[in-house]
Amino acid sequence: MILYRNDGLELAEVAASAAGFPRHTHDEYVVSANIDGLEAIWLDGKTFEADPRVLTVYPPGALQSSRQLGDGGWRCVSLYVSPERLRPLAGEDWLPARPDLQRPDLAAALRGLGDAPAELREEAVIGFLLNLLDSAPRRADGPPASLSSPRLRRLQERLLDQLDSPPTLDALAAEEGLSEAHLVRAFKTAAGLPPLAWLMQRRLSAARALLRQGEDIAEVALATGFADQAHFSKTFTRFCGMSPGRFRRVNF
Repeated sequence: MILYRNDGLELAEVAASAAGFPRHTHDEYVVSANIDGLEAIWLDGKTFEADPRVLTVYPPGALQSSRQLGDGGWRCVSLYVSPERLRPLAGEDWLPARPDLQRPDLAAALRGLGDAPAELREEAVIGFLLNLLDSAPRRADGPPASLSSPRLRRLQERLLDQLDSPPTLDALAAEEGLSEAHLVRAFKTAAGLPPLAWLMQRRLSAARALLRQGEDIAEVALATGFADQAHFSKTFTRFCGMSPGRFRRVNF
């Protein structure tokens, strides 16, 4: 099941039978974490086991196979990243130090990417990849990304002007003359959240204010940049812990 696909990135939930997968290769980097089950993996002549605490990372062209250990099949979440998409994030062609990373935190983060709201999913994927790259040795590529305070304030003010029509990450980066990776890393360093996640919090804050005034839920959805009331209700409930209707009833 495809959870996200765009411009060299694909996030999928994969269900495998007990027979597993025969030897094969991918043209992309493949980063995977099991949802359940224990897997025996063969990679370029070496074998290891992966459970849900392990993050597996395969470079393009690696010959691999896998099979279930124990009864039944297993499920995993896999992120496929083209070399062209990863290169700007890594600063170079990147090879992981080892294919099995004992990083339960990153494995859990990968499994959680599919739960991100649709409009934040690309930003969440890039943030995950930056965390993965930061956890492994890599060539120095200049000073840490940063935004000056005036530039951050200007960017935040511009985002606030777009509550009803939030930009895409690539459009925002292009407008700022930055790569998506630089923008995500620098904005998060300065503001605590990447730009679209920061904007989502401001959109929900504006929505709460309008709901407290008794505004119609469908109108609030449009005013804060959601495609429709259903999308707004799902996102509001996820972040605020109750539906917009209930929030309005207890606050108006």
